[in-house]
Amino acid sequence: MNTRSIALIANFAALAIVLNAIRIPTFYWPGFYYTLYEIPVLVVFLIYGFKIGILVEAIHIAGQEIFFPVGPGGLVVYPMGLIVMPLMALTIFLVQKFLTKNPQTDRQKSERKKTIYVTGAAAVVRGGFMPILDSLVLYSFLLPIVLGRSIPAAYVAGLVPGFIIYNVTSALYAVPIAYFIARQACKHLKLEPRLLKI
Repeated sequence: MNTRSIALIANFAALAIVLNAIRIPTFYWPGFYYTLYEIPVLVVFLIYGFKIGILVEAIHIAGQEIFFPVGPGGLVVYPMGLIVMPLMALTIFLVQKFLTKNPQTDRQKSERKKTIYVTGAAAVVRGGFMPILDSLVLYSFLLPIVLGRSIPAAYVAGLVPGFIIYNVTSALYAVPIAYFIARQACKHLKLEPRLLKI
């Protein structure tokens, strides 16, 4: 890893922390909001792989807790990014691998179609896996420990559609933007990506 790569990683981590200031509230999940931090973190995953991506996500979580604290619940909610970001990066990698299995069909697929495939797959995987984790682990186990009180099962069950919508829509905006930025960064900066197929 050269100096330019280290500088890029530091910039993407700092950008992820700064993008937490932009919060778009969700109307279907009380007290939750969209943030744009997932885009630079996912770009790092695609370019530098899992080890560096997890490092950048951990730096982001520490910075987020320092500069944008949300109380004790943040200590439990923020680390969920250490699960969701590698999950989306792995999905993108596997879909790309599947699409490039046959070189003839790879040439026939446009970049737009590849982007649609990886975005759709990431939305399906994240929308299918994370709501289960949110309801069974986060809201039924971890948050009650941190908050010191239990959360009624009916309340958690009522939030499950919100979990699904949030996780699907998060993938729908983060993946295509990150995929595009990672491809352009690799192309213009002559980087050798780890998870991105160019």
